[in-house]
Amino acid sequence: MTSLALKIDNVDRPNMNAAVQQLPLSQEKIITPLAQVLDESLPVSAPKPISQSLKQSLDDLFPEQEYDGKIIQEAKKALGPMATQFSENELKDTVTKVQFLAESWLDDFEREIFEGKTLNELLHEKGGL
Repeated sequence: MTSLALKIDNVDRPNMNAAVQQLPLSQEKIITPLAQVLDESLPVSAPKPISQSLKQSLDDLFPEQEYDGKIIQEAKKALGPMATQFSENELKDTVTKVQFLAESWLDDFEREIFEGKTLNELLHEKGGL
């Protein structure tokens, strides 16, 4: 049985090599028809617009998104025509950095005036906050 299998194996290999030599396969010959079949069989649908009630529900759950939008609008208003040079992400980053600097400078100023403590720290000690 083993010799028979070897003979069949030897006979089949030259035929397979001849078939491979006659029909060179490339990725383009395989992938392009496959992509066409998939494009035809899978319908492409446009993204559905978000309903107003869903948008309102998301805004209610995540109010910080609305807050961020207001901050960007205020920054655009303050910068005037110069605001068109920046993307919304750049404006948001800049506003965040300026807020941090302003708060840290205010804390430093309060520590100079109130003997090493900020106003919030003093109010917290007195039971105010």
